[in-house]
Amino acid sequence: MNNTDEIEFSRVRKLVSHYAVSPEAKDKILVQPLATKLVKATALLDETAEMVWILNHGLHIPFISSDALTPILNKVKKGFILNPAELEQVADFIRVTRLLVRFFNKQRNNTPIIASYCDTLTILDTLESEIYNAIERGQVADKADKDLAKLRQRRAKLSTTIQDTLQKYLQNKKYQTMLQDYQIIQKDNHYTLPIKASFKHTFGGSIIDHSNNGNTVFIEPTKIVHLTQEKATVENQIYLIESQILGDLSAKIYQELSQLEANLNIIIDLDCILARAKYSQSINGKRPLLNEQNQLQLNEMRHPLLSNPVPLSLNLDSSKRGLIITGPNAGGKTVTLKTAGLAIAMAEFGLFLPSSGICSIPVMTAIYTSIGDHQDLDNSLSTFSAEMKQMSYIVQHATKYSLILLDELGSGTDPNEGAALAIALLQTLQLKGSLILATTHYSAIKDYSTKHPTFITAAMDFDLKTLEPTYKLLLHQIGTSRALWIAEKNGMPQEVLTQANNFLNTGKFPLNQSKIKFANNQKKIKSTVSFKKGDRLKVPEYEQDVLFYQNSDLANQIIIFVNKTFKTIPIKGAKLVRKAKDLYPEGYNLDLLFIQDWKEYKLNRDLNRGSKKAWKKLKKIDKLR
Repeated sequence: MNNTDEIEFSRVRKLVSHYAVSPEAKDKILVQPLATKLVKATALLDETAEMVWILNHGLHIPFISSDALTPILNKVKKGFILNPAELEQVADFIRVTRLLVRFFNKQRNNTPIIASYCDTLTILDTLESEIYNAIERGQVADKADKDLAKLRQRRAKLSTTIQDTLQKYLQNKKYQTMLQDYQIIQKDNHYTLPIKASFKHTFGGSIIDHSNNGNTVFIEPTKIVHLTQEKATVENQIYLIESQILGDLSAKIYQELSQLEANLNIIIDLDCILARAKYSQSINGKRPLLNEQNQLQLNEMRHPLLSNPVPLSLNLDSSKRGLIITGPNAGGKTVTLKTAGLAIAMAEFGLFLPSSGICSIPVMTAIYTSIGDHQDLDNSLSTFSAEMKQMSYIVQHATKYSLILLDELGSGTDPNEGAALAIALLQTLQLKGSLILATTHYSAIKDYSTKHPTFITAAMDFDLKTLEPTYKLLLHQIGTSRALWIAEKNGMPQEVLTQANNFLNTGKFPLNQSKIKFANNQKKIKSTVSFKKGDRLKVPEYEQDVLFYQNSDLANQIIIFVNKTFKTIPIKGAKLVRKAKDLYPEGYNLDLLFIQDWKEYKLNRDLNRGSKKAWKKLKKIDKLR
């Protein structure tokens, strides 16, 4: 298990995936597990190193396009016929396979691992040639069949003859008065002219369509009927020949499907390696050394996701089980944890590290983290409860090859109990042999880490002259929280800071009592006027009585119904004339009082009960609109 979400390794994955060419490689990078064995992690770094060598020497690697090949192969697998563009993509893929083998054969001495990948690629040059010979520029080539070129020439000649014939109609004065517009319009493979409806029997030809208003008919002239029919026959012959060619090529791809899929998987792996190398090069990464002795040595390691990170250096040899970091909030403690965690995750993913010197990275089988607010509202867990739930899991599953990152362990509860629990957890985890990096403000944990021989203390540096954190890690030191400085920086009044400082120096509680007194001036609350739906009211705005509908969302406003219209008016001055319960029988549908258009109401009611007459009426209304 590797819980890398809280150290934001997913963001590093996304950055790496941007350098991949194929969609399949991009997807694989986002889910590929970390290597938790020394041999596998070393192999990943060896692959990255060979690709970095290629990039550093400015060599161009032939690669597949950014279009996904998997959907095309799946289409073939299901028995579908590929279109010309898809066939060309398959041929391009086969071509790239051949070029990759040739390229890495030449670089075998410098890239033996990647060359061994290419040794397993199958070159399907016969299939490549057949596709390229039959497909050109996204369509079946004329040379693919002896009759195809002739048929296409005949189709082009017929199209020209049809256009010329129709142009003569447009230019002939005899027909110009009949034309609604001077243009040729194609309707369902018919070439038509827009003729005024009054001339539909005078103009010779077949009526193909009418305009919506009926003023225009689209007529195919008699002179071109046989031409369009012949053209349709020719096009059908062309379609049959093209379909036969596309079907034959798709069938040949189906026969080589297993080889194509195997080649694709290998090239996806090469694409992933190339993406790792490009990302490593972009961060000016150095290849780390790996070890199985839980030794963590970072030499000016920079956080890969920050724009101007302060380099981190630390050294935990195999005799040490952990690092306890102290110092002020916003001083860089959490960033230190994440930087260390990212260094290990990146190395196990086959990435070089953004460091000034070579780092020594332990290969861990699991990364466990407790960073940030773990409050779980869905399960009614407080921050502390959720943290303890997570810590219980970590303690139960941690081994000597586990990395444990703990931020503010034991906070969120009574300081004494929280510190005691944190110390017990640290003791248990170090006895398991786990590698622990933790941050704290608790003095008891600081004392524990100074006295325990397997822990190293560290403090985040704080410039006392500028009263600003430097974000540098100082090993073998203990830092203070600088709570008063942080409070002052965030606008805390000086009187509060003075009392807090006095308490720190003397230990005496500030017990002065407030002398502020409150006068008992309770005002009588006026009862608000309340109306019911359908009540008849008298309001200043209208001479006639109005009906109350409901209270408005606006303060001191009501909605009334008057002259078949809803109005929003002030409630002030509104007087009850007669209550709705006195005007209408019990159970009466008061909504009937507020209908603005009875015809529309009746139509909607008839539509809801399925009246055919109402539906016919609705269609008639829609046509008129």
